[in-house]
Parts: sequence; structure tokens; C-alpha cells
Amino acid sequence: MKQLLFGLLSLISFNLNGQEMNNIQEKINMLFIATDQKNWQEVEGSFSGKVILDYSSMTGQPASETTPQKILESWQSILPGFDFTHHQLGNFIISEEDEQATVFCYGTASHYLENENENVWTVVGTYDFNLEKINSTWKISKMKFNFKYQVGNLKLPQMAINRLTEVAEAPSLAEQNKNRVRKFFKTLEEENVDALVSLFAENGQHVNPYHSGLFPTGAKGKNEIKEYWAPVFPNFDGMEFPIEELYAMEDPNIIYVKFRGKIKLKNNAGYYENQYYSIFKFNAEGLITEYVEIFNPIVAARSFGLIDKIN
Repeated sequence: MKQLLFGLLSLISFNLNGQEMNNIQEKINMLFIATDQKNWQEVEGSFSGKVILDYSSMTGQPASETTPQKILESWQSILPGFDFTHHQLGNFIISEEDEQATVFCYGTASHYLENENENVWTVVGTYDFNLEKINSTWKISKMKFNFKYQVGNLKLPQMAINRLTEVAEAPSLAEQNKNRVRKFFKTLEEENVDALVSLFAENGQHVNPYHSGLFPTGAKGKNEIKEYWAPVFPNFDGMEFPIEELYAMEDPNIIYVKFRGKIKLKNNAGYYENQYYSIFKFNAEGLITEYVEIFNPIVAARSFGLIDKIN
């Protein structure tokens, strides 16, 4: 009976130990699977609060203590610049005792970035990991890469970094459209009707919801927009439209702007000034599909002696 009980306990212990080995190996596998899938939350969660990171055999930089966030920042500065990454692990040797574990394994990392030359850069080596069990979950506390060799296009890492830099420096769609709004007002101040019309889509609209029967209701299509603006410029001695507020909406193709109009009247007759609120809508090509101009019609009517004719 004692022998049978001892055998059962040994079998249970063996099964529990085997399960721990599987959990440890899965933690290492999931680190690299998540990296290839750009699942950065999973990557960060694989590490303990402090990590010894050692790539000295490849980079020449000494090992250092770092954090999961710093590791993420470093990997995100290059890996998303590749079209694909593929990490392949094997030959695991795992040792576990008292909620501490060590892991040795082979590792091959292939990086693919399509370009005019060779598309693949591959690094081959082995890994040494230390893990600790925190709240019943294995976390990586040390990661050491033992470099063997690399083959393929050795220029790909810098190309991947440059690619990410270019994306980071490129203005967002919202910023692009805000710059187009600024250009719109610049063409008005320069009294360049052709440049102004070129900012609109073929079926673009200029809408004046508060025309009040005194001013044009707006224009639709490039021809009408040109006919709307062309006679305006010769009637004044200059225009200024300082922007006070400029925001992109949740849809970056919709831009809100608050601005002032300061228009110099002919023959030194003073200035017509008003407050404006406008909404610009842009299409995928960055052309204006709708420009809604809201102003105070009472101020406008008084300035031009039309107050008695306002609707």
C-alpha cells in the first residue's frame, strides 16, 4: 500500500512538474508570437517589473537592467518598420525550482521588408532566460541573446527605422486638412481666385446659411465658386482673415475654424469687420466638398447700409 501511495504521489508530482514546464515554455513562445503579431500589451505583460536585457554578443552594448516599457519602446522603434517578422524557437531546456526557472533555447529571427534589393534579414542564435513566478504567473526577469550569425540584407534594420521615422514625421490627415484650411484663407488674402477654386472638388459647395436675403446663398461647383469670388476682390483694397481657433473633428476630414474678417473698403472708407465660424469638409483627395460660412448678418448689413432690407 505504501509503495502504491508513493507511486501515486510521484506521478502527481511528475505531472505537476510537467505542467509547470509547459507553462514556462508557453510563456517564452508567447513572447515571440506576440512580438510577430505586434500585440504589444501581451509583450509587456510577459516581463517582470525589472528585467536584465543582454544583447551584448550582437550589439557590443553591455547588459543592463531595464523595464518592460523601455523594452517596448526599443522594439517598437524598429520591428513595426518591417513588413513581417518571424521568430522560430526550438531545443528547449528548462529547469524549475522554488518558483524560479531558467530556459535555454535556439532562436531564429527572420525580418522581411520588400525593397529593390534582398528582402530578408535573418539572425540566428540562442537564448538564456530567467523567469520568476509572480501571483501564480511566470514572468521573464532576464533575457540574454547569444549571437551566432546573421545573413541576408544587413541594411534592412536601418531601412525599417527610417520607414518608421518617415511615418512619424508625416503630418496626420487632420493636420493636412488644417493646413489646407490655412491655404484657403491665404488665397483669399492674396486675391488669387484660380488658386482658391483649385482647392475645391468639382462638385464642391460654398454655403451661406445666414445670407438673410442680402448676400449670395453660396455657390456649387467650381464654375459657380469662381463666379462668386471673382467680382469680390476688385471691390475692396485688401482682406485679412486671422484664424482664432482651428480644430479637426472626430472625423479628420471635417475641420472647424473660428476667424475674423478685416476687409479694407475702397477710398479709405474704413474697414468692414465681422466674426466668422466655418466648417470645411474634405474628400479623400484633400479637396473641399463643402465650405459653410457663418457670420453675423446684422453686422454685415449695417456695414453696407442694408439694415432696412434684411429678412
